Amino acid sequence: MYNNRKAGEFPKLLEGIKPGTAILYSAKMLRKPLGAGRARERLTAILLLVLHILTVQATGCSDGDSTRKERPILVVFVAASLRDVVQEIGTVFAHKQHIDLVYNFAGSNILAQQIKASRSADVFLSANVDWIDFLEKANLIVPGSRRNFLSNRLVVVSRMDAHFQFSNPRELATLNFSFLALADPEAVPAGRYAKAFLESVELDGGSLWQALKDKVAPTADVRAALGLVESDPLLIGVVYRTDVTTSDKIKLLYEVPQTLHPAITYCAVALKDRLNGWLVEEYLDFLSTPQAAAVYKKHGFLQETRIVDD
Repeated sequence: MYNNRKAGEFPKLLEGIKPGTAILYSAKMLRKPLGAGRARERLTAILLLVLHILTVQATGCSDGDSTRKERPILVVFVAASLRDVVQEIGTVFAHKQHIDLVYNFAGSNILAQQIKASRSADVFLSANVDWIDFLEKANLIVPGSRRNFLSNRLVVVSRMDAHFQFSNPRELATLNFSFLALADPEAVPAGRYAKAFLESVELDGGSLWQALKDKVAPTADVRAALGLVESDPLLIGVVYRTDVTTSDKIKLLYEVPQTLHPAITYCAVALKDRLNGWLVEEYLDFLSTPQAAAVYKKHGFLQETRIVDD
């Protein structure tokens, strides 16, 4: 249908859609089945995703436009909870390698689906291994590139001016809060970990999850859950411990024992059919350097460096 279009005609598909809405529109369209009449919507979604990637934050840019055009570009899709640490590490790496880094931050589930639909990323940093497995089944991962590089902890939080206190997670069942903010527990890694924690706590013949599920306010990613808690002193949330350090409006109520949920594992992979493969390998190696380790420690992450056999 589109093979005979002339150069310059594709941008007409984007008319009427602001760049700021591109990522939301593309994610919505890419979730729809590709049936009759959907080809145009699917193409538009992919074009909008590319538009979004080109407009997200870049690091390591040079002073002159002419010089910058000659610099290699690395596109990294990053789990939302890694935003601060990856940007800080990226500044060092970009300066060292004389490159530009372009990021797309979102929930790992959304990023994996975007990668499968558009294949526009060089590197994927996921907050769990499940979405890496998803891409591996689609044959999109470079063999031997997969490595586990970080871990984290779950915590229960509230706004700083809230008056909640508890020492046993079972007390959450009677705590007088309005909603429990979680990243989407059916898809987003942080939400899945949080749901697993609540399911592991037995309560009156059932589980804490069963007692609280009607109060759950799901969000697109863990940073959105944190923002929701910041907005209302009657809310509590389950987020990563590292998220607490990014906000001066949040206090920690309870640190979840690691035995009450699956291991939190951040995984990095190179994606197939990308230019500058050497640069991708350099970036993945840099994630395991002492320089990177110092940044992880500063932000409260637990380091786990291990190449996974394919």
